[in-house]
Amino acid sequence: MRRYWLLLLIAVLAAVLLTASLLLWGVTRRGLPRTGGVIEAAVSAEVEIYRDTFGVPHIIARSVDDLFYAQGYVQAQDRLWQMDLLRRGVSGRLSAIFGEGYADTDRFSLTVGFYRAARAGYAALGPEAKAALEAYARGVNGYIEDNWGRLSPEFALCGYLPDPWEPVDSLAVGKYMAWYLGGNMAGELFFSALLEKVSEEKALELFPVSPETGSLMDPALREETVFSPGDIPALLHLSGLAAMGGLAVDLPGLGSNGWAVSGSKTRSGAALLANDIHLGLGIPSIWYENHLILEGEFNAAGVTFPGYPGVVAGFTGQIAWGMTNIGADVQDLFLIEFNPDNPHQYRYQDGWADATVLFEEFTVKGEAEPRRVEVIITRHGPVISIVAGLEKPLSLRWTGLEATLELEAVLGLLRAADWADFCAALEGYMAPAQYFVFADRRGNIGYRAAGYIPIRRGGSGLLPAEGSTGAFDWEGYIPWPELPQSYNPPEGIIVTANHNVAGGDYPYLISAEWTTPYRALGIWRELEGREALTLADMTRAQNSFYNTQAALLAPVLLKALAAADLTPPEEAAFNLLREWLHAPVEAPGAAGPLIYNALYLKMLEHTFASAMGEALYRRFLSSRGLHGSFDRILLEGRSAWLNGSGGGGAEPGAAMIAAAFRDAVAELAGKLGEDASRWRWGDLHTVTFRHQLGTRKLLERFVNRGPFPVGGSGNAPAGMAYPLAEPFGVTLGPAWRFSVDLADYSAAGILAGGSSGHPFSPHYDDQLALWLNGEYREMLFDPAALRKLGQKLVLRPRPR
Repeated sequence: MRRYWLLLLIAVLAAVLLTASLLLWGVTRRGLPRTGGVIEAAVSAEVEIYRDTFGVPHIIARSVDDLFYAQGYVQAQDRLWQMDLLRRGVSGRLSAIFGEGYADTDRFSLTVGFYRAARAGYAALGPEAKAALEAYARGVNGYIEDNWGRLSPEFALCGYLPDPWEPVDSLAVGKYMAWYLGGNMAGELFFSALLEKVSEEKALELFPVSPETGSLMDPALREETVFSPGDIPALLHLSGLAAMGGLAVDLPGLGSNGWAVSGSKTRSGAALLANDIHLGLGIPSIWYENHLILEGEFNAAGVTFPGYPGVVAGFTGQIAWGMTNIGADVQDLFLIEFNPDNPHQYRYQDGWADATVLFEEFTVKGEAEPRRVEVIITRHGPVISIVAGLEKPLSLRWTGLEATLELEAVLGLLRAADWADFCAALEGYMAPAQYFVFADRRGNIGYRAAGYIPIRRGGSGLLPAEGSTGAFDWEGYIPWPELPQSYNPPEGIIVTANHNVAGGDYPYLISAEWTTPYRALGIWRELEGREALTLADMTRAQNSFYNTQAALLAPVLLKALAAADLTPPEEAAFNLLREWLHAPVEAPGAAGPLIYNALYLKMLEHTFASAMGEALYRRFLSSRGLHGSFDRILLEGRSAWLNGSGGGGAEPGAAMIAAAFRDAVAELAGKLGEDASRWRWGDLHTVTFRHQLGTRKLLERFVNRGPFPVGGSGNAPAGMAYPLAEPFGVTLGPAWRFSVDLADYSAAGILAGGSSGHPFSPHYDDQLALWLNGEYREMLFDPAALRKLGQKLVLRPRPR
């Protein structure tokens, strides 16, 4: 009898395990795309979709509508949950799936009005762009309908199903990217808080420098106090909301590298182009690679955003183009004075103006009734301060809230044959402001700034401006013919890396907070003075770990530390640092870059942390202008921030450097042991690719990848930037790298991750090893070669 019950128990357990295994197998297989065979779809003729060995889709269609239908279909196959998450982020619907913690983010998104701007943009588009959006949306919805019961597992884990995709959703995704790359609102809030926390003398030292005046300071707030120390938490909270719940984190190192080499300097005689776009490093990547062929019209390969049709950066049979963020100041905050007798009127010049009042709603997970948001819109944009509980009303003026036409530019680039066509297409590009780098088969190169950049009646845009007088209003945008551009410069090389490419004599204010030119100088170091350049030279430059900042600061650091009284362990670390600074390449296996980066952070801490206080100091560490301001202080060796840091007769700057070095060595010894010769940059400088659901303990091992040791930093061409407030884990870097030689369309590209957003797809992370090693995969371009690929899906017209 006992044997019977034992066997029965074993059988039951086996059945339970089998059932659980089948359920787990079913969940993990949910949403994996069908990449072979025939699917009946809403197309007019057969569409061929080939997948290469990395799962990248190559689409061959006979009509524009069918091409964009297929693009929507395959993007939904690979990235539907990511697409839905992005549109939720800008439509105020994150808290519906994630709960109360995202309520302020949703309120902020609805107040800013990303979808209101997207709808206005859709209304302004021409018929070709609208048709592309509509076809793309039909393709996304075709996939959803075909796979309603087996969408990717994130939908089941979050307990919801996606709404149909609308054409305006794609434009809203474009608004998200414009916000991510688009301005200095957070900078204005930081400077406002800084002025309330420290002396004006100290605050002004951190403002960007102007060659004409020595420093830039907006006069709007100089004569009277606008905020108070008690406003600092609300100012910083409002700044934090701009990150949109982690979807748009702004850190030093955000941006891209893009350059082109004239045919006169290449081995092939055609131009070379390279572009690596430095954004958040998550999984799946913010970029989606696809290849679009419209038979008889164009052949275009490259990347776009999940949820957006076309090719945003890539190449065709005639030209190649890449993009880097200008970093233009396209956001201004305005102080608003409301009528005490009418909360929907505000002062403007000599009277009271009526505000536009709207009501938006959003739902929080677990709540039966939606929450209501009152949105007040002035001539200076929506009043956003109320979301953070800031008593002083602030409105946001942002170019992205205009009815912009970027999609028309993206579609125009697909057919561009030369520089003239390229420029004509970009004239419709408005937000975010970008430098577009150009190359063609005939050896020509160029760059063209594109996008709305405001002309201000007064002020520098560094602080919230008085909104009632009209003295700081926008008067329009820099005229298209006068935006920075260059075509076939005599140097034969063009480099853009988010620095001031236009130069100091440019007549318009583009930005006061430029990225330091360290990455650009590192690229020039790889290319300048060389002839017969090849694709291999481009990819080598993209992966350079040379830190120009370290080379610039080396004399100051070495002088201070050579004169310091160091202990034997500190002396050993100093010798390693000194040796490394002779050739500051941030290899993951070297000790020098670890000591240098740790020292830099401790120098920041010794200089600013005490005076700023913890909250403001953490915000300062994410400031775009941090490196420029602090490096200037180090090089000059004198500053109000350094007063009192001297000791024993040492110069204040030298004393601070020595004290910071001692702290850095002690901290590293505590983490890695006393023997500095065994320290490695890659021990602490690692990258982990996190899925949006990867913060959940039960899921992290299934959806996250890493940590992996990496070299570089935000100051090296290869990127690999880490948040200074939470060193040294990399969060920003080249999410996409590609280089192309237009002589024979040979192109090399690599995604940080893979094509698929499905955690159990073989293409979820199959490009990671190559990316980590600085390697690439071939970007297939020839239709004949595509038709030899083994994986082929055909979309066939449904029977009528």
